[in-house]
Amino acid sequence: MRKSEHAISIAKAASNLIPFVGGPISSLIGDYLLTTTQKAIDQTLEYLKERVESLEERLDSDVVDKDEFVELFKSCYLIIVRTHQEAKLRGAANLLANMFLKSGDGEKMDYTEIDHFVRCLESLSIGSVKILGQANKLAKMSNRQAATTTPTRITFEELNKEVLPMAPSLLMGLIGELNAFNLLHIPGAPAIREPGYQNYSIEIPPLGRRFVEYVLGEVDQK
Repeated sequence: MRKSEHAISIAKAASNLIPFVGGPISSLIGDYLLTTTQKAIDQTLEYLKERVESLEERLDSDVVDKDEFVELFKSCYLIIVRTHQEAKLRGAANLLANMFLKSGDGEKMDYTEIDHFVRCLESLSIGSVKILGQANKLAKMSNRQAATTTPTRITFEELNKEVLPMAPSLLMGLIGELNAFNLLHIPGAPAIREPGYQNYSIEIPPLGRRFVEYVLGEVDQK
């Protein structure tokens, strides 16, 4: 029995111990969970197929370190079975495909960066992933996208307006997640703080832009 199936069996057994609730929960775990997990796996494989086909001329399977690929695959598999969110499933597929890019390709990441990004994708909430994409989009729309080696700066107020009616406290919490991985950066509190963090500055560092482009998929196809 695979570990995922073993965990489901334990969860079903535990749910059956709860009076009045065990039946419905057991059915949910046994039927719906297995179905959605397989659906997520199938969807990711489809995304991977699409990405590989779009990069076909730029791929070389001989450049892949097999041990590193297996390690990445296991990390991506954990992401896939834990979510149905398209952004994360596509992200896992994009990371796997990146491993096969030829040496010297402008989009090819080294394994250290790929490994960091897969940890980000696994750990971040879907809300924070969406906020990162929105922040990057906002910077592009306002023509403030800086050079690849310098951060781009926006304000909390600008970002908050784009995600209303989200509460400022929740938005700052999501930004805090991204700050921990250096995908967004909070330079520090202003000398005079306005209510709801409105005059805080937010920076999108180069690492955050690369995550949006190469993991979330906002990259020009060549």
